[in-house]
Amino acid sequence: MKLTKLEKAIVRTVAYFDILEYPLTQTEVWKWLHRPELPESERSLSTVREALEQSPALSEILSLTEAFYTLRGREYLVPVRKMRNLNVDRQMQKVLRMTKLMRLIPSVKMIAIYSSLAIGNVKEQSDIDLFIVSKKNQIWWTRFLIVALLKLLRQRPTAQVTRDKLCLSFYVTEDNLDISSASFGHDDIAYRYYVANFIPVYDPDHIYEAFLRKNAWWERDLPNAYFPQQLLQEVTRPAWLVLWHRFFEWVSWPLAEGPLSDWCCNLQLRIMPSQLKALANIDVRVIISDRMLKFHNKDTRVQQLKAWHDRIAAYE
Repeated sequence: MKLTKLEKAIVRTVAYFDILEYPLTQTEVWKWLHRPELPESERSLSTVREALEQSPALSEILSLTEAFYTLRGREYLVPVRKMRNLNVDRQMQKVLRMTKLMRLIPSVKMIAIYSSLAIGNVKEQSDIDLFIVSKKNQIWWTRFLIVALLKLLRQRPTAQVTRDKLCLSFYVTEDNLDISSASFGHDDIAYRYYVANFIPVYDPDHIYEAFLRKNAWWERDLPNAYFPQQLLQEVTRPAWLVLWHRFFEWVSWPLAEGPLSDWCCNLQLRIMPSQLKALANIDVRVIISDRMLKFHNKDTRVQQLKAWHDRIAAYE
């Protein structure tokens, strides 16, 4: 049976989240609708709901279980999603506690969650992915202080322990908020969903608004992914923290921006694992520059893209 444009978009959307083992509700199917190529009136929530409930073609492809849509034969993912949702609150509480410590670093301008925690798909052993925006020209200094703090508190993931540990593998400076350069290309569906799911937990200078404007490039693929998103729970910057930042910046100026600032970058490059340095700037998995640091050496986006194409090939 031939599918309409809307039906194809619905199948593509459910199929992508099937890779993540994450069934979707009607509202989520509409929100994350992938590249519908339709006017807004023809991809509204009511239109998507009608298609899901009444389309004979979709009823042959999708299954409805407890308000969640899956590909047929994948209904067992519904209790999987519900179990993983139980881990979200635990990780969010951890993020908020640690963010209150990381905000002590003046050069930290924004902290956002993304990936599994942002969509509520937290496996029992999942770590926590954080995106950090640093002050201009201080990306290496920012990373040094954050990593040192988390190592001291034993909050970094290791080969043996990943559960609820903080994975700090993506930094940009406040003057480099457009992160499209880290995409594999126009068909990088995983990256578009990653970026659309960034949710700030610390953003005292409202950098997230500028981040959204700079990254509007994914809106063609995800036109219903409405913004600005509501913050889950925002960690604020009280008056006493402003005073602390001024004092710390004054004391640390020689190391952060002054004549000794090169040592921070040189030290981190010297002790960085050889695997990361070997992959640096070959493609977009590992990016090392003075405006972006991205350490995703285990990047699975290419595998996700292939798996997604395999799933939708039978229907399109």
